Amino acid sequence: MSTNFRPNIRLTTNISLVIGTFAIALKITPIAEVYQEKNLCIKYLKHQIDRDRLIKRLKIIKQANPSSICDSILKS
Repeated sequence: MSTNFRPNIRLTTNISLVIGTFAIALKITPIAEVYQEKNLCIKYLKHQIDRDRLIKRLKIIKQANPSSICDSILKS
């Protein structure tokens, strides 16, 4: 019984680490998306990217005003 105890603890610990890593990654993903949108808006306002590229990456309709959308994104 005692010969299998340590390998079982290691296996349980490794499984817990893998589950914890995926849980952290899933929580970070939405935060990263928000910061990517903010960075795109900052680049647009600094004239580093053009209007069409911003519309394509943010997946917004062409009739919308990108400046007002960027203002709302940056305020949140």
